[in-house]
Amino acid sequence: MKALAGGLITNTAAAYAFMLPYDHVLPIWGVQFEWQLDQFLSYQDQEPVMDAAMKTEIEKDLEELQGEFCRGCGYCMPCPVDINISDCARMSLMIRRAPAQGQLTPAMQAMMKKTEDCIHCGKCKSMCPYGLDTPTLLEKNYQDYKEILAGKEI
Repeated sequence: MKALAGGLITNTAAAYAFMLPYDHVLPIWGVQFEWQLDQFLSYQDQEPVMDAAMKTEIEKDLEELQGEFCRGCGYCMPCPVDINISDCARMSLMIRRAPAQGQLTPAMQAMMKKTEDCIHCGKCKSMCPYGLDTPTLLEKNYQDYKEILAGKEI
């Protein structure tokens, strides 16, 4: 289990507390920053307590992240036409769950435009451990991205 869903979940204590009741879960932390790892390691000595605020945050995350979403594992890569699948397939969530401006730079726009080159070979789809229809997910994310660039409310 990727506790932080490839950066889409930001509260390490909530992620850790959520997993505690599942003794069969082996976390693959998927941390992006050393401070996240430090936090997870500190929970070995003092486990976070699941309180009402944490439950509310987890429920919000569950609502936003249910269904088909890319966790950014990268098993779909490399793409034969060099699409950065693991970033492009989760762009809609990243814009809404991380500071949006970092996702709207010219470099990110060029990365997203590259999804137009998809040849629908199915290689990425066949490698996805979550069974996602990756080419369709790329199309949906790019359409949403273009609408946001055109002024759609985030």
